[in-house]
Amino acid sequence: MKKTALLFATALLYSFAFSQTTYTLKQCIDYALKNHKSIKMSENDVETAYARKREGQSVYLPQINAQAKWDDNLILQSSVIPSLTFGTITTPEQVVKFGNQYNSLVGIELDQMLFNWSFIQGIKAIKPGYDIAKTKKIKTEEDVTYNTIIAYYNILLINENEKLLKQNEERLSKTIPIVKLQYDKGVIRKIDVDKVQVNYNNIIAHQQILASNKQVALNNLKYNMGMSLDSVITIDTVYSKEMVDANNYVDTTNIKNKIEMQLMRKNIFLQEILLKRTKAAYYPQFGFYAKYGGLAFGNEFSQSFTRWSQFASIGFKLDIPIFDGLRTSSNVRMAKLNIANLKEDMALKEEGLKLQMLNAKTTLQNSQQNLLLSKENIDLAKNIYDVTTLQYQKGVISYTDWISAEFSYKEAEQNYMTSLVGYLQSKIEADKSNNNINSYKQ
Repeated sequence: MKKTALLFATALLYSFAFSQTTYTLKQCIDYALKNHKSIKMSENDVETAYARKREGQSVYLPQINAQAKWDDNLILQSSVIPSLTFGTITTPEQVVKFGNQYNSLVGIELDQMLFNWSFIQGIKAIKPGYDIAKTKKIKTEEDVTYNTIIAYYNILLINENEKLLKQNEERLSKTIPIVKLQYDKGVIRKIDVDKVQVNYNNIIAHQQILASNKQVALNNLKYNMGMSLDSVITIDTVYSKEMVDANNYVDTTNIKNKIEMQLMRKNIFLQEILLKRTKAAYYPQFGFYAKYGGLAFGNEFSQSFTRWSQFASIGFKLDIPIFDGLRTSSNVRMAKLNIANLKEDMALKEEGLKLQMLNAKTTLQNSQQNLLLSKENIDLAKNIYDVTTLQYQKGVISYTDWISAEFSYKEAEQNYMTSLVGYLQSKIEADKSNNNINSYKQ
């Protein structure tokens, strides 16, 4: 009894370990957004930007430092006292040593910047830098979502192809016995039987290739989801086959809201602040300081820790730049040119995105027409093939007429798959160019 229970438990655990989870597209996207490493890295970048924000604010807060110092002046520095004349008396030049062998110093110093235009602009640059990090995270999420959609749809296309091949396999498996029977009766030639068998073998081979491609596509999906490649996963093959109106993809005013344009605007704003910071080298700096400490000295070791005297001071410090060898002027010029290039690049990017959107609409319209036509053709070709097959089985038409209908049906299937691939790809690209990628999360 115990052995039976153990075997049952082992089998149950085994089934759980290798059970397959069926994912919808939304579930794949949700999993990717929670587990993909690039998302985690972008979150770390946001945290880093937040830490940098606090670091930038710290420069205008008081800076307090303590110092403890002990010196053993092994050889005291010598100084010369020149000869002096007092009336008729002249003292000789003397070489003397000042100071004590041992010195100790303990103190604390406070520095407070009162005005530094560079620091002020640096603080202003903190927020756009933080915003850029958050916007890049959104861009990373969009990229992960897009890549997951592409990988998911590749599997859907393979599934559609498998369905067509399965139908062809079943159709030919029923036809082969009839063809062989007709050959036995002398109605057709051996080569005609071989042609049908070759078609059947090609379908079997193609199914094996698709099975291999499907595993590759599943691995690619798991990679884009951030899922372990050792995991076992299946996807929901049910998807909406409703065609969208391509005219919904012509809102070019939506381009300014694209994440790429947001990043470029934020970057230009940041560079303009950094330009002001560069110009700050022309401004004076004004600060306050306060010092307090104690000093001990003597020619005996113990005196450097017992004979203490205090000192304290406060003051203001003003630094006025006068000439830096035109370094700041050159930096300002380079910063202005960089901003000018960024603005030109943004204008170029906007036109490029507009072109991408218009091309996506045109491509989507063409792919819709091709898919509708291929759907109609495959229905017609199937109807012709079914009628022809029935007529061929009754001996009404020749083998040549039947094989021609079979070839037309197969060609219609291939055209349908090609147009389906084109439509799905063009729809995804149209959605991407129109900021509709997030609609796949719903």
